[in-house]
Amino acid sequence: MCRQSATVCLVKSPTCQHRLIGPVALRLETLADPRRRRGKRHPFVSVLMVACSAVLTGARSFAAIGQWASSAPQDTLARFGARTTTVFNVRIALVRRPSAAS
Repeated sequence: MCRQSATVCLVKSPTCQHRLIGPVALRLETLADPRRRRGKRHPFVSVLMVACSAVLTGARSFAAIGQWASSAPQDTLARFGARTTTVFNVRIALVRRPSAAS
């Protein structure tokens, strides 16, 4: 933690060690996936990238993250590595919407 004010810490140049780590996606790849095998439908890094992006745009709950993911453009989901479905290669949102019967 920086001993100076937060403003000063944010404007400091990254250290050599931080520059060597690389982009966020590469950093996230180093995390262990806590999900069970049965629950893996999307790559773990994709789930984290979508969640991070949704939170950065103002999402404050899991439901809000899901709404952001379902309304995200196809090119954005493609950049995050979301899987495709159907013969049209449509990228699907990372969340499953509850059915109307539930």
